[in-house]
Amino acid sequence: MSTTDAYRRFRRRLLVTMAMLALLATAVVAWQLLSSARDREQAIRQQTQHYARAIEAQVLSTIQLSDIALLGFANAIKVAPYTPQTVDALLSSRGATFGSSFWITFIDPNGFATASSRDIPVKGINYQDRDYFQAQLKPGNSLYVGEPTYGRISKSRLFFLSRRVDNAKGQFLGVIVAPINASTLAQTFENSRLSDDVTVTLFHTNGRIIARAPLFEQTFNRDISDSNVYRSFRNSPIDTLTTISPIDHKSRIASYRKLPNLPLVVLVGSSNVGLALISQRHFIIAGLALFLIFLLIAAATIYALHSFAAAEERERRIHDLYVTSNETEKKLAKSEQRLRLIADNLPIVIAYVGKDEKYTFKNRRFAEIYGEGDSLQQVLPPEIYAETRPHLERAFNGEMVHFERHIQRNDQDCCDAITYVPDRDENGNVIGLFVMAEDISERKRHEEASKLATLMYDNASEGMMVTDAEGRILSVNPAFSRISGYPADEVIGHLAYELTSGQQDIKFFSRMRQTITHTGYWEGEVWHQHKNGDHYLVSLRFNTVFDDQGNALRHVALFSDITKKKATEEAIWKEANFDALTGLPNRRMFNERLRQEMKKSARDIAPMALVFIDLDGFKAVNDTLGHDFGDILLKQVAERLLQCVRNTDTVARLGGDEFTVILSELKDTGDVVRIVQDILHSLARPFQLKHETAEISGSIGIALFPDDASDAETLIKCADQAMYLAKQQGRNRFSYFAPFMQEASQLRIELCKELRNALKNKELQLLFQPIRNLANGKVQMAEALIRWEHPQRGLLKPAEFIGVAENTGIIESIGEWVFQEAATQAASFGDGFQVCVNKSAWQFRHEAVGVDHWLALLREQALPARSIIIEVTESLLLEASREVVERIQSLRDANMQISLDDFGHGYSSLNFLKRFKIDYLKLDTSFTENQALCEAIVAMAHKLGIKVIAEKIETEEQLKILMAAGCDFGQGFLFGEPISAQNLHRLLIT
Repeated sequence: MSTTDAYRRFRRRLLVTMAMLALLATAVVAWQLLSSARDREQAIRQQTQHYARAIEAQVLSTIQLSDIALLGFANAIKVAPYTPQTVDALLSSRGATFGSSFWITFIDPNGFATASSRDIPVKGINYQDRDYFQAQLKPGNSLYVGEPTYGRISKSRLFFLSRRVDNAKGQFLGVIVAPINASTLAQTFENSRLSDDVTVTLFHTNGRIIARAPLFEQTFNRDISDSNVYRSFRNSPIDTLTTISPIDHKSRIASYRKLPNLPLVVLVGSSNVGLALISQRHFIIAGLALFLIFLLIAAATIYALHSFAAAEERERRIHDLYVTSNETEKKLAKSEQRLRLIADNLPIVIAYVGKDEKYTFKNRRFAEIYGEGDSLQQVLPPEIYAETRPHLERAFNGEMVHFERHIQRNDQDCCDAITYVPDRDENGNVIGLFVMAEDISERKRHEEASKLATLMYDNASEGMMVTDAEGRILSVNPAFSRISGYPADEVIGHLAYELTSGQQDIKFFSRMRQTITHTGYWEGEVWHQHKNGDHYLVSLRFNTVFDDQGNALRHVALFSDITKKKATEEAIWKEANFDALTGLPNRRMFNERLRQEMKKSARDIAPMALVFIDLDGFKAVNDTLGHDFGDILLKQVAERLLQCVRNTDTVARLGGDEFTVILSELKDTGDVVRIVQDILHSLARPFQLKHETAEISGSIGIALFPDDASDAETLIKCADQAMYLAKQQGRNRFSYFAPFMQEASQLRIELCKELRNALKNKELQLLFQPIRNLANGKVQMAEALIRWEHPQRGLLKPAEFIGVAENTGIIESIGEWVFQEAATQAASFGDGFQVCVNKSAWQFRHEAVGVDHWLALLREQALPARSIIIEVTESLLLEASREVVERIQSLRDANMQISLDDFGHGYSSLNFLKRFKIDYLKLDTSFTENQALCEAIVAMAHKLGIKVIAEKIETEEQLKILMAAGCDFGQGFLFGEPISAQNLHRLLIT
């Protein structure tokens, strides 16, 4: 297409002329269409208005006919003698004259129907609530037209006309009503429709439809007060408008007329669809005409433009042919210059060599590399030329050759990539070679380095992964696949984030990404998911590779599986910090957490408590049932303790049967009592140990921080002392720490030191309380009672220091001293005299009873084994542990006698008396209050071959009861207080 100025001017003028013609044709057609549509619409409006006037006349005729009937009957009732029978006879005689369009009903002043012109059961029906009755209660003679409604008896669709009936004196006789059947009117409207698109509607001025054709049944009594016609009617009683029907939502030209002096409106609608169809046909015809006109105009325009352009093109070609011939020569010269410039600036050697091996073209790079030689033999050393010669011959034979050649240049080993491309004449004969040579020494070094890097990448033990700047995986090494289980083709293209297991949240990875973005580096531990679904922990290190602009180009990740290493470290840490049996924190972890909680408590000014728990009766379970059952019991104790405390509290096992609870962040110190009571109740419940049942309890000490101590060590001591007090008070209870406990503890420590010195300083002494034979009154035995002559506190009884001796282990030395001293004194009391020596339960549990050593001492004193009676308590037999049984049996085997002290204070079985072959049974005088019980015990003992010793006899009355019961021996203040060995000698002599 031509683009000359002349062509453009011609084209512009032609297009303007044709456009004006098209606009003129369009305007003429549009004016014709608009005039035609306006005339047709006006004709439909006039037709609708005439139709509405005809319907108005028809409805008025019906209303007037009904009203005339109402007036006639009202006058007849007014002049006739008024009785219900008269009215009924008057109406029933005329019933057949009204047809089916309406009938007459008379309603008395109280609203009850008394007569009807139609044979329907209306008599006695109350219509007082109806609008047509209410409207006639006021004096007047006007016709009332009611709103549409359903007949109360007939259930027909009706609207009512009513008039008031008065007698000649003006008294209200009732209301005469004419119900008009709306369906009759609707049928009349249906018969009057000229076509299916015409609608006829009669509606009340309150907006309710009385009759409509079509859709009468669906629209009866429907409210159209929100329609355009109703709103227009409120402003003008007669009008024609275009509107959308609220019934079927079709567009129509509607004419309405309000009936004179009546609350009724006639509405006739004619659809404008036909008008639209006619207009559409006219538009189509006019459009086709315009299209043909535009087509002719376009064809004429194109033809004129092509003709003009063809003429102009012929002139342009002649001119261009002349200009081109001159420019071609200039371009060839410039092209040769550009090619020379390009060749001289290329980084590779470009040359042309003829069949005579001489160069006819060399670029500047050739001179820089090979010098100024004109032939191959001149520029190449002989050995290099000899190497090159075979490749040269192949190229001259028509083959394109590429090879690499090593050469020494500037005292460096270099490598050149040589390419020979044959140049052929028009007959296909090779006439020369295009030579391209490139120094690839640097590339070779890079390739070698790349091979080494690839070798390291493929054989590294660590997993390696390369991603783009967005974290999408580009490459992985074999170690990656070995660790993760994913081959390379399954992960390349995926985000590295997808390898994670989800154990770390999105915030963790957001912080990781921010660190990599800001520093280019990140190192840490991340949980990954293996292809088989297992989770494993990796030590991960990210490094970022940046481009020349400093933007992140690649991320290189190195990782190794440290799951087993971490598990080992975790196991070592757990073993060092948690009890292997119960899984609770051990003493080390307990001390660490206690210090942490104390710091936190001091910082937040929130009190905390330390609870020290010692199990009562655990050793008996361990000794009786065995250590396996003891371990089960400790596990169950740990579980119960955890159930009693809060999630924020710490339960620890310090060792053996000692547990602690750290109660932190206490809002109310009363919470401590509640938790401790829960612990006591929980421990008091029986424990099911496989097929055995065990019952224990707990002694609990409580110390508060910061009230009782300011450091961890002191707090632990305070709780321990409080626990010790709970044990002393009877066990299965708790005790708070109080300052006096510290003082008592200090006294015990001092007493312990003094007690050790007492043995060295010979401050201990034995007193003997005589035991008489109640049958003959002779003193045949004595109980050895230890006393301590304290330098400052005077004479101390066993109750004041034996407990300290047992807790500190000094009881072992004291027990040995007592036995030696008792044996020595027994030898001086004469043959057959027996001395009772008390052995505490602690001694049987914590030391090996030295029977052989005791026998040796007795032999030194020339005393038989029966000279010493070993007294044990009832509680010792209750333990019945293996060690206790063996040690008591060793005494029996040595022919030493055993006396059971405090009989009846516990719950000993009679089987114990027989099992352990008890020789003497010591009876407390508290049993003398019940002589029958006392006699039963003595009789039982005698049956078992056991003699009975009554203790603490203080009155003659007690003595009489015991002698009557058959008791064998007695001791107490009635016979004498504990005395020294010298005084006992005198007593025995007298």
